[in-house]
Amino acid sequence: MPVRSNPARARARLEELLKGIAALRGSGPNPFDYDLWENRAREVLEAMYGPDSPEFARYAEAVLKRGRLPGVRGLEENMTLNIHGPGGILARLDRAEAVLRQLIDELPSG
Repeated sequence: MPVRSNPARARARLEELLKGIAALRGSGPNPFDYDLWENRAREVLEAMYGPDSPEFARYAEAVLKRGRLPGVRGLEENMTLNIHGPGGILARLDRAEAVLRQLIDELPSG
């Protein structure tokens, strides 16, 4: 879906992702639910902006950190994330929320 051709639909999709952040925070957040939300967010943003876009790059920089974190089992993206700390789910949600709000603010009105 091209963002510029249908800004109202783009805004609705981004706001839906923001609602998902609130639900995740209310649930603990559960790492498996976070993974589902993050996969969906990535799909939506890639479809809206393209995988090589500056908008998607901002999201990826905020959320898609690779590698092991202290106290975490697993490798690369296939891991159970900590809840707290700079690489934890809560911090990732905070950063994702900021990027999504910026993307909403950048949409053309109308």
